Amino acid sequence: MKKSLKKSLYFGLAAVSVLAATSVATTNASAKSYAKVTSNKTLTTAATSRNVNLNGSNALYTKAGTLKGAKVVASTATAKSLSSSTNGAATFRAYQVATTNRGSVYYKVVSFDGQYRGWIYGGKSTTKFGGGISSYNTTKSATAPATTATYKLTDSAVSSSSNKAIYAQPAWAQYKVGRAKLNGSVIASTDAYKDTFFTFNDAATNRAGDLYYKVASASNESGLVGDWIPASTVTQSNAEPAATSDNSISVVYKTANGNQVGAASGKFIAAAGTNTKAGQAANDIKNTAGQTIDDFIKANLPAGYQLATGSYVGTTFGGTANVTVVAASTSKATLLSLDTPTSVGTTGLTAADFSNAPALTAAQQADFTGNSSSLVSSGTLFKTLESAFGTNKYYLKATATGADGKPVYTYYTYDQSRTESDSANVAAKYGNNINLYFDKNTTTTAPAAADTSTNTNFLN
Repeated sequence: MKKSLKKSLYFGLAAVSVLAATSVATTNASAKSYAKVTSNKTLTTAATSRNVNLNGSNALYTKAGTLKGAKVVASTATAKSLSSSTNGAATFRAYQVATTNRGSVYYKVVSFDGQYRGWIYGGKSTTKFGGGISSYNTTKSATAPATTATYKLTDSAVSSSSNKAIYAQPAWAQYKVGRAKLNGSVIASTDAYKDTFFTFNDAATNRAGDLYYKVASASNESGLVGDWIPASTVTQSNAEPAATSDNSISVVYKTANGNQVGAASGKFIAAAGTNTKAGQAANDIKNTAGQTIDDFIKANLPAGYQLATGSYVGTTFGGTANVTVVAASTSKATLLSLDTPTSVGTTGLTAADFSNAPALTAAQQADFTGNSSSLVSSGTLFKTLESAFGTNKYYLKATATGADGKPVYTYYTYDQSRTESDSANVAAKYGNNINLYFDKNTTTTAPAAADTSTNTNFLN
């Protein structure tokens, strides 16, 4: 009996030992199946560059999904639903990144509404989003209203107790960026802006497709410039009235032989509140954009044409203005240098050769355009050039060193007489190349800074 008991104890202990060994082996194997974090850092790149969208391929966890104890925050099904959502709240901001000993990268993200926060597999790079997330543009560009259009808040957008109209960014465009601030305080009501006239210079749609306008000016509060207003909360205050025979004029453009070559895209319509009648001369009456009929005619000239000499007829309300135009061409200019004013040979120059090249304003450059059948000398171009260039010194970029070791600068001055005589010799017409002559000189005086209000677009 003792022998039997002893044998039973032996086998019992052996069985316990095997079970214990198996348990240890299982525990060790299980421990080895979990990943470990080798790096965990806060992202420091610009916050707006860390907007991401879930793509539904990976779930969101309380910690990196391969770490022991990780629990699901949002399943792959939920992630997929969020991915295709049109709600701006479904956008996420990444703010932390971790790498495991297996080389996997996980990003910690939070939804814009704060409902979901956790870790998601992000691929193998700590500098580029991958895996279950991708970079996301929270807005798309849209067409802004005309800069001449003014807007006011709608009655429903005006409130003494809430602000649903003036935002720092379009709704859900950025994490934790909502209503606009003024002097450091959130704008809590819009009543103070019920009589404000706004103009806009940019537009965008958000994830939901809602259209927003960016404030370019606000009549009674400059601090609102740069803020965003939903298009649905404003109405145009200077909208053009409907055209009638009492307030509008059609405009067509014809050559001298009567061939029509164009027409204004719309009618000239007197601004709202203007008392006009059919048959009345337009004179200085203005439209909604602040244009007179003369301004309107010039602004709508067909491409490649300009007004002919003489007046146009028919600028009375209810009628059609017949505007005579001529084909117009624009000349370009070439810079030529002369070693002396009497030189026969010339050297070509470009704007790139100068530290302060000869340049003109846009208004001055308009004189390079004229009737394509007319001589350039019949216009005001040469007077404009003489006035603009005068005796100014235009310095080359390259410098030399004089015998005294000091720098010597090469510069050019405009030669009006040579320029005019050359144009006369070739009977240059608008559209032909114009040679502009400059005389070469040297000085030890350093060049002056270039005028930033001009440009060299008139040069070849």
